[in-house]
Amino acid sequence: MRASQMNSLDRRTILAGMASLWIVPERLGAQQEEEEASAPGGKEGEHAVTFWATRKLPMRFGLTFYANDNNCTRLHATIPFPTDWPEQKVRLISAELPPGAVHQMRPVMGGGVQLVVDAPTIPAQGVFQAIMTVEVEKSFTKAPQRTEGLQIPKKVPKELNWYMGDSPQIDTKDRAMKKVLDQLEAEAQEGAWLQVEQIYDWVRENIEYRQGELRSTKDALKERVGDCEEMTGLFVAMCRSKGIPARCVWIPNHCYAEFYLVDPEGEGHWYPCQLAGDRMFGSMNEYRPILQKGDRFKVPEEQGFQRYLREFFTCKHRPVGPREPSVKTLTDLGELSEEIDQLTNAQAPKEAPDSGDDNP
Repeated sequence: MRASQMNSLDRRTILAGMASLWIVPERLGAQQEEEEASAPGGKEGEHAVTFWATRKLPMRFGLTFYANDNNCTRLHATIPFPTDWPEQKVRLISAELPPGAVHQMRPVMGGGVQLVVDAPTIPAQGVFQAIMTVEVEKSFTKAPQRTEGLQIPKKVPKELNWYMGDSPQIDTKDRAMKKVLDQLEAEAQEGAWLQVEQIYDWVRENIEYRQGELRSTKDALKERVGDCEEMTGLFVAMCRSKGIPARCVWIPNHCYAEFYLVDPEGEGHWYPCQLAGDRMFGSMNEYRPILQKGDRFKVPEEQGFQRYLREFFTCKHRPVGPREPSVKTLTDLGELSEEIDQLTNAQAPKEAPDSGDDNP
């Protein structure tokens, strides 16, 4: 009897560095004007983000396990799963599981939820599916009306310690990074918002977007290249080094950042910003579901901390042939996938027609 452990997808394949793709139906312009007209007046909440352009989208998440040439027992699998956040609500519509299988939604300290699936036996050539259909209610995020008076927290609340200090591949003590921060401080404008925006602009202007193997923030700064993950991680590291809580936000095929400031009344707020892709600072126009927020997670199946809650699969199996067990995960965004495909195709460079002339 063998023990088989698999991570079905390489995270760098999942996070392929796509720039943020967001769909804005024509009706949303009128919706925004209506929501702004009906927004309550007064100074209360002027430093908080607001949500608009809300959509309800059916989506499916899960996995398919192929026993192939093996009699399998004690299948155990985990995958990241969308959960509620201020800008996102998730409602489970249905759970498709074979008899004998069980599942649970397991909160993970650090800012995520996992779908955990267990099954007792799967015979050779058997196929096991666990598919969850959900309704994701997702909103765009609008920057606050006022940013004057926002401050770096003098004392970070205990529950935000997950978003301070080092994380896997995120180095908040890098000397080269601190030199950059010293240079920025010498040129800094007054106000915490502008200081964070200065860090944001520096990363966007000085780190060339380039896909490749995962780099640490230290290496990304040294080489001055990175994709959405390195650019976001470097921004997070620079904020934390300045005493500003910050974290990575993970969505399918992309990630962005959030930073935390305190208003004059002492109320804390998270603000999003996108490092790779269209410039969005304090706002986020994105319908892809949030899978997790954070970059330092601890789960019982793995030793040490994880930067990203990756898929995990394990089982006991007795081979009856040459083919090992295999797993495929499912992230089906439904109609949103079609809209993203249309937008991607529209943005793709057009090939010049062949003139038939082979001369240079």
